[in-house]
Amino acid sequence: LALGVGRHKDAGALTIVAQDDVGGLQVKRKSDGVWVPVKPTPNALVINVGDIIQVWSNEAYESVEHRVVVNSERERFSIPIFFFPSHYVMVKPLEELVNEGNPPKYKPYNFGKFNVARYRSNYKKLE
Repeated sequence: LALGVGRHKDAGALTIVAQDDVGGLQVKRKSDGVWVPVKPTPNALVINVGDIIQVWSNEAYESVEHRVVVNSERERFSIPIFFFPSHYVMVKPLEELVNEGNPPKYKPYNFGKFNVARYRSNYKKLE
């Protein structure tokens, strides 16, 4: 029995992943929609920008769609560490990055309420 992770973007700020040499992590290239494997590099970490960084940076940085595919020959092992703001934090573009030429691309939202709604929606899809 094997389980991969379907395509998604991370809701948090950052995800740091330590992965073994088996691989399986793929990112979707924005220019043509092709899934590109993230080649495991010994003693390296994968840093993934999440939705919160996209909003805080007013899209200077973009959350990447990714997935994990199963290797039918070998087990894969990875350790993800997720960084989220506190539930009470209002998420919005940073004032330093917003001006007349670069207006805010997002309305402020409460991270806790957003996160609860997102998880409820994700689990409904699984049923």
